[in-house]
Amino acid sequence: MIEDGGDRVTTGDAATRLDDTEAEHVPGDRSGRRNRHNTAAKVVFLLEALATREEGIGVRELARELGIDKSAISRLSEQLVELGAAQQDEFSGRFRVGPRLFGLAATIHGRDTLWRAAEPIVRSLATTFNETCYLAVRDGDEIIFRNKVDCTHKVRYVIDPGERAPLHAGAGGRAVLIGLDDREVREIIDRTGLEAVTSRTITDADRLLALVAADRERHYAASRGERVPSGGAIAAPYFDASGRCLGSVVFTCPDQRYDPAREPEIAATVMRAGSDLSRRLGYHAPAEAQ
Repeated sequence: MIEDGGDRVTTGDAATRLDDTEAEHVPGDRSGRRNRHNTAAKVVFLLEALATREEGIGVRELARELGIDKSAISRLSEQLVELGAAQQDEFSGRFRVGPRLFGLAATIHGRDTLWRAAEPIVRSLATTFNETCYLAVRDGDEIIFRNKVDCTHKVRYVIDPGERAPLHAGAGGRAVLIGLDDREVREIIDRTGLEAVTSRTITDADRLLALVAADRERHYAASRGERVPSGGAIAAPYFDASGRCLGSVVFTCPDQRYDPAREPEIAATVMRAGSDLSRRLGYHAPAEAQ
């Protein structure tokens, strides 16, 4: 989404949408969308939805988006309110995150060694270009935009923390594909079907494979309008000590400020950010290890 001051234009639902059938387990799918009918899964999906809606969300909307019975949503929401994990607006009836959950989140964030390693790197990237930058983490066939450093512009590219995106749609996900071999990329294509997110999303398997090959050659991914119609992004992967691709460092900006002439400069800085984070996590590229 693009944010202009206090107004937001949402181009897609922040909460995860689920169909009415229980998802099968598939190799490599760690998205947590299976076994969705057990109570623990319902609670997790409900908390995720609350966490991504600053303005709150109603029971009917939750039931529709999560594909869970409205009475179950209502009951769980009331229980979360009793526990302080959620709170309900007395006038609108909408639910939002409660103080107990904020406290838990703060505790977890304080122990987040990944963000502690990444924060100065992402902050430096955001400060260099005065554009909002993100740390994205791979989760199965998706990425989760986990943390961000905002720019100071009134109009800026906004992704809510916790929002997910498929690996094939946009630079943040495609940067992760750079770090995978062709076999795994093809398996992801087969599992996901390359669903279109916008009219510019790449949905042809051969075209995606060719683009990923080109991204590997230049060590970064760039996109305009593939996930958000009015947004552009440049991203590079980062790796852990074992050489496993964990996610990507993502530079974003509204399309009106995306200057193709500056792409090489920005990409070089984004790639350096990815390399710096990888080194902090113990990774040594083959050339560096010699």
